[in-house]
Amino acid sequence: MLENLKLGLIILLTGIVIVFTVLILLIGIIKLYSSLVVSIQQTIDEKKHKKAENESKKAEAAVKPEIVETAAAEPEPPVDDGTVPGEIVAAIAAAVEVIFGEGSVKIKSIKKSSKRRSVWKSAGVAENTRSF
Repeated sequence: MLENLKLGLIILLTGIVIVFTVLILLIGIIKLYSSLVVSIQQTIDEKKHKKAENESKKAEAAVKPEIVETAAAEPEPPVDDGTVPGEIVAAIAAAVEVIFGEGSVKIKSIKKSSKRRSVWKSAGVAENTRSF
């Protein structure tokens, strides 16, 4: 009976040692694989970043605007005379061109809206456009 107990303990200890050895080996393999994947991903990201930098440098070299220095003048305060500034007209025209296609729409006029939103409309817009 004592021999059966010794044999059982030896088998139990051998099984525990084998299981924990394999677990430690698996942990090492997983960590090695993880570090390998991370290093490969970093090299791919670096290559993409270098390629994007090279393309942007080529684009800058191809389209290099001529810089003209002017005397620094004080900016004029905006005058509200009912007209729409040129920058806003250009932005609206560009947006229309992008949405409808080049040359398909002709803008006749752009006017400032004289109506202001009511408090209830403003609350509705704020409620429906806030982030989640």
